[in-house]
Amino acid sequence: MTGPFDDSYMKEIRKKFPRIERDFKGRRRIFVDNGAGSLVLEEAARSEMRSRIDQSSNTDALYSESKANEMVISEGRKAVADLLNAPDEKNIYQGESASDLFFKVSYSLRGIMDRDSNVVSTYSEHFANVSPYLEMKRNNSISELRLANIDRRDGSIDINHLGSLVNGRTKMIAVTAESNLLGNKTKLEEISRIARENDSLLMVDGVHFAPQGYSDVRKIGCDFFVFSSYKIFGPRGSFMYMADSVLDVVKPYHVDREANPGTSSYLEIGTRDQGIFAAITSVVNYISRLSGSLKEFRSGHQVKNRRIAVRKGMERVERYHDELCRAVLDGTPKTEGLNSIKNVVLYGIPESSRSGERGTTFSFNFKNVSDRKAEEVYWKKFGITVVGGSHWNLAHDYYENPSMLRATFLHYNTISEVEKFLSATRWISSL
Repeated sequence: MTGPFDDSYMKEIRKKFPRIERDFKGRRRIFVDNGAGSLVLEEAARSEMRSRIDQSSNTDALYSESKANEMVISEGRKAVADLLNAPDEKNIYQGESASDLFFKVSYSLRGIMDRDSNVVSTYSEHFANVSPYLEMKRNNSISELRLANIDRRDGSIDINHLGSLVNGRTKMIAVTAESNLLGNKTKLEEISRIARENDSLLMVDGVHFAPQGYSDVRKIGCDFFVFSSYKIFGPRGSFMYMADSVLDVVKPYHVDREANPGTSSYLEIGTRDQGIFAAITSVVNYISRLSGSLKEFRSGHQVKNRRIAVRKGMERVERYHDELCRAVLDGTPKTEGLNSIKNVVLYGIPESSRSGERGTTFSFNFKNVSDRKAEEVYWKKFGITVVGGSHWNLAHDYYENPSMLRATFLHYNTISEVEKFLSATRWISSL
């Protein structure tokens, strides 16, 4: 294989993930349930464990373990700032989950919301990004939640329709960077322009996109950007970028009586888990090393400028994901792609010529087999973790389809694994 990662480089990448070949029971399998949570980077797990043992004390004391705990948390914020190209570590906040942070932001905006206000989102969203505003609507805290349509053929967001929904009373536009169901990427910079023209805040759900591409909050021009560490090779937990410009707008609930805008305790409730910060630092360091040569990556070299290296590493990941995307859609010399397999109904952008507009998540149904039966065959016969059912996305409602099968490929998945997935899919389509 040639391209962003050759065969030797890919072997080194896969060594970093202990469960890449076999599950904890020793069964050989192909892991493509990455949309629900990625495999864990061994280095991140070890860093988390060490921090739990060595920095288990609380912060704000003079002794060494307490200071070390503070340092681990600070380094984690710096790492996330580098990952997102955020101005400063003070712009980074940590939460128990993405859903937790979405809710905290909505609650903190109660001072600018009223019965004449509206929030605009889309039918491409994970439910977590819209449920807080549905709750506000039920409580008469806003007038309505307006949802932009998606194209029924390829699932892309209708930007013109979204723009028509936004007006001077729109306080928030909440959109995904990439659909966790359809795999389509969102034109964030266009939506950011719409938000600025209407003095609306912009919340970006980056959970599904974070492991697939470079997230540049400055280029996007968003006010909030949220992602989950367990979707990007780490443990459960989430992080959020919040722009300086909204510090005077948000009025969050906080326990710290001395909390001020710009301090972590202003939005974070309770003691932070230093293990999550240790893990995410290792994840970001790993991504930065993907920018280097095979020799450098193998040696675990320390990059000179982590922020620049992270960008280069993620851009390299994007190029490889483009190869994966084209292989899934169109096939390889060894097997046909999803677009050609009979009895497969694919959702999301189908054209490989538009691979730059989508990620490596593929949702589909079989015409001849139920999702439940297909999931069972994928696992029991082929050892592939394709999962059916609801994936907590509003597109299920839009298509009036409560269940879809989903496979998500990340940078540690190989073209060979894609071919095995496609071969299994073809076999199931012939039942």
